Amino acid sequence: MSLFKEKLAVDGVMPQRALLRLKRAGIAVYRVEKPQKSRIVFCVKKKDVEKVFAIYPKVCYNRAVYSPFTVTELGAVGLGKTWKTLKNRIGLWIGVLLFCAVGLAANQTVLGVEFVGSSAYKSETLALLAENGIRAFAPYQTGKEDVICSKLLSLPSVEFCSVKKTGLWLRVETRLGNFSKPKYKKGDMVSSRSGKILSMATLSGTPLKAAGDEVQRGQTLVGAWFVTPNGESEQRTKTDAIARVRIACRYEGLVAAEDEQSAFAKVYLSLELSDGDCITQKQVEKKDGAYRVYVEYETVQSWNI
Repeated sequence: MSLFKEKLAVDGVMPQRALLRLKRAGIAVYRVEKPQKSRIVFCVKKKDVEKVFAIYPKVCYNRAVYSPFTVTELGAVGLGKTWKTLKNRIGLWIGVLLFCAVGLAANQTVLGVEFVGSSAYKSETLALLAENGIRAFAPYQTGKEDVICSKLLSLPSVEFCSVKKTGLWLRVETRLGNFSKPKYKKGDMVSSRSGKILSMATLSGTPLKAAGDEVQRGQTLVGAWFVTPNGESEQRTKTDAIARVRIACRYEGLVAAEDEQSAFAKVYLSLELSDGDCITQKQVEKKDGAYRVYVEYETVQSWNI
């Protein structure tokens, strides 16, 4: 586990959504705090800072687009910050060494975390430990084990949890139950949005629309069948539709809100965008005692993919 970390801040509507994307990119997140509704502060390993800034601000189709999240670097934390201070204060080295010696002698210092069983919730576990004052090279905070386990057990599919200090290491054991299998979708693939199709990839079934076509919500995009020759005629054979479609959509409407940010937040939540979707343009202006919100966005709809 890296001891050199950088503190970052994410600002935007529902900033916790940004953390989900960092997790999927394999970036471990530590010490998550939410000082404001639109801001989350957290730490990442120093070597992962460039990866974070490679993801945000978001770039879509090689052109600059609006991103609901902005990332700000707040500086080094942990051992990285301490190292900078100690380099200028050599006298503190003696105190640090004495502190470590006393802690080791009393067997109350944690050198790291050992994961046993599943590590699916590794980043969440490390964040919980930090939240409860348990960090590497720090005195062990006893009496927090039950609190940490109860929160880990509340995570999806976690059936067993144990937190125990063994020597100079903290042993965290989690066991997961069988993940529920996603339900296979039967029938035709229908559009959940209205807009213009940008791209369509069909692995199974018969596409009834193509890139460039306008589509309305509820229209069939891919039929759950394919055509086979039958003498001089054709015969439809049932199959499962498997496809992915990207659609360019627009929203425009008047929203009652206290300010521009709240107006846009209401619209953003109502659009129910997934992590694969992106906003390409937005405008918010005050009009007739309310706010006119205009949003262009691209959404991805998948069927059995």
